[in-house]
Amino acid sequence: MENIYLEFYNQQTRKLNKEVTKDIDLEKYPYLTFDEPYYSLKPDILIGRLDHKKTFGFLRQELEDIYIDQRYLADAMHDDIVLVKEGVEPKIVFIVKRALTIIIATLKKTGRGLFFESDTYLDKRLEVDNIEGLVPGHVVTLEVEAIEQYQIFAKVKKIIGHTNDPDINTLKIVYAYQWPTKFTDELIDSLKDIDIDLEQEKKERLDLTNDLIITIDGKDAKDLDDAISLTIKDDMYHLGVHIADVSHYVKEGTMLDDEAYKRSTSSYLADRVIPMLPHKLSNDLCSLNPDEIKLTLSCLMVLDMDAKVVSYDIQKTFIKSYRRMNYDEVNQFLKNNKTLHDEKIEKMLVTMNELSLKLKKIRHQRGEIEFESSELGFIVDDKGRVLDVYQRKTDEAEELIESFMLIANETVAFHMFHADLPSIYRIHEKPDVNKLKLALQTVAKLGFQVNMKQIGNPKPLQILTKNTSDTPYSYIVHMTLLRAMQKAKYSEINSPHYGLGSRFYSHFTSPIRRYPDFILHRIIHRLVIGESKNMKKDMHHFETIMPAVAQHTSDQERKAVQMERDVAKLKSCEYMSDKIGNQFKGVITQMMPSGMFVKLDNGIEGFVPLRVLDDYYMYDETNLTFVGNRGKKYRLGDPVKVELLDVDLAAKKMDFGIIDKKANQKKVHKHENYRPKQKS
Repeated sequence: MENIYLEFYNQQTRKLNKEVTKDIDLEKYPYLTFDEPYYSLKPDILIGRLDHKKTFGFLRQELEDIYIDQRYLADAMHDDIVLVKEGVEPKIVFIVKRALTIIIATLKKTGRGLFFESDTYLDKRLEVDNIEGLVPGHVVTLEVEAIEQYQIFAKVKKIIGHTNDPDINTLKIVYAYQWPTKFTDELIDSLKDIDIDLEQEKKERLDLTNDLIITIDGKDAKDLDDAISLTIKDDMYHLGVHIADVSHYVKEGTMLDDEAYKRSTSSYLADRVIPMLPHKLSNDLCSLNPDEIKLTLSCLMVLDMDAKVVSYDIQKTFIKSYRRMNYDEVNQFLKNNKTLHDEKIEKMLVTMNELSLKLKKIRHQRGEIEFESSELGFIVDDKGRVLDVYQRKTDEAEELIESFMLIANETVAFHMFHADLPSIYRIHEKPDVNKLKLALQTVAKLGFQVNMKQIGNPKPLQILTKNTSDTPYSYIVHMTLLRAMQKAKYSEINSPHYGLGSRFYSHFTSPIRRYPDFILHRIIHRLVIGESKNMKKDMHHFETIMPAVAQHTSDQERKAVQMERDVAKLKSCEYMSDKIGNQFKGVITQMMPSGMFVKLDNGIEGFVPLRVLDDYYMYDETNLTFVGNRGKKYRLGDPVKVELLDVDLAAKKMDFGIIDKKANQKKVHKHENYRPKQKS
């Protein structure tokens, strides 16, 4: 019964053609009706995802959320997909799909015996069969077998580790996302079957080993999948973007290919990297390490002096990287003229930067919106302990690489579209008008002039982000607008990339760490370079699989991003856990009915709950201000001084109190009823 209802949810529709559903026994589907040729949800039945609060819930809907009283939640849990019967008191009548399939829990011992404590709040009693071989402190993955109104039945699926293990908190998050942590011995053993005849490959590829080719990456990067070269001939830029030819090593249908598809992306956590491919490939065979001959796919572009692409060629190549460079040293050279002790490279980098700035100008003219986002970096020791936290910055060297990767990605997407070949594109749809309107209203309340007449047009947003960049409100404005944007995703159908202002865009430049780039390389080998033995069959094959590949890789990317954010929050909390009582400077970045978020100067964010303040505050939405009974005000964007009150590692959050601004006072606003949340 589950799958048919799920189809309505997945397609966000209230009716399905019977050609899609085939014949349905309506007795088994009491909430459907049939009107030739459609099966429809009954008029009073809604389908959606449940947002479960402690004593009530909401059915999340696109237009209006539906409130559901606790009495009518049945045994549904948070994020379950459910059917709700409308009425004076809406109630859940059927659970279409359970969200809770695994639980991360720790075995604890009390005077009453052993019990499992879940990492997440469960409003039901947890019953676990068979705990043989476990000791108190063991952290495990539990597989949910059944959910009833007051109980959850589960079994032990895997032992993750012990609470005393140094990296156990990160592992809990990784296992909660059901992300694979290791490659099987069988898969590692299969790497021995990879056999490349380098001499034969040299005969079949364009030799670029005499070109001045370099890589520029972060200092700690080990998976170097892109290299660049640039010369000027006849008043034309000849730009080469050379990408590791991973698909030549990983053949379709192999165990290695299946595992790469399953992961779809490398995950860059605060204290580790979980790679898409084993290190033998990602850090060795495929990595474009200096002074080693490497197999590549190259996008060779000729651009005029205005940085417009006038011709291009996509070729199988082999290269030898002349030098491995890092962003820091390139920035030091470009900004401070610090020598690199190599005149050829210095001359090329100056020209590269000149071209990069021209490409950036073109992107701006066509509508690219430059959002400034804040990303935390962590310095950790070999046991995963955070030694320091910093905000990552983008400078000229990073922008140079970004410019060259963008133009290569666009050129390849342009080629695939106009050659009418199956492909995978990176698309970014226009923002939702209502969401964007609300975001712009918030920005207007901060005192900035906004254009409400051309909502959706990128030009006014460009002006707004530029005008706010050098103000104290920059982060708040940019994050407010970013939240109103759609998420970029992969698609088998070409569509413009709104954020970049690009009509054709793909991901071609990172096949070591992203499956979409990797499968695009496979298509290029077969259909562009001409390695296919049966073009018609291969065309049909890629056209058939691409919708599923695009959906799966988009889903995995979102999961990886959320996992990375959760680990960043955890590591922020671990770093701050021994600083309770310390004072910090920060800015109020977000407001909600229960309090306000404050971002510290080091980039870490925490929450100031209203319950910790020494007065009762009302939220004035018109002015984005909390106003106290005694006239005290806190406004979005205000600089504040805060004291760290509490760190909750389990919830991955921290609470601050605001230090009174009055002279000669060190008083922290802390309501008499404030109690720190229980820590783990």
